[in-house]
Amino acid sequence: MKSRGISGFGVIMMIILLLLIAYVLYQIGRVHFTYGYISGKVENAARLGGGMTDHDIRGQLINEAEERNVKLNPDSVYIDREIPDSLRIYVAYDDSSDIFGFFTYCRHLQIDKVVLIESKY
Repeated sequence: MKSRGISGFGVIMMIILLLLIAYVLYQIGRVHFTYGYISGKVENAARLGGGMTDHDIRGQLINEAEERNVKLNPDSVYIDREIPDSLRIYVAYDDSSDIFGFFTYCRHLQIDKVVLIESKY
């Protein structure tokens, strides 16, 4: 007897399986996409932060992280101006993604950016 292909039930199960895989990948990828976004904001803050106070830089980074639902602790944002003609910003935070309430994907992420401060003269 010849096989006539996959049944309608099999197609539905295959679609459900693909949707589940896509959802899990999205939840894991969201953590990494958020890291890329915050990393870019840290680099931008380091580039423009030469004329700003440390408190202003921290506030800006905390507000921009809240846009992506990431809670930055002000104590985890370290600003170093001791490197000559440079500004270093180090940020550490935890991000997680809940997958169906059964599994939580957690990461401790660190961003360390050093940017040369250009003099205007």
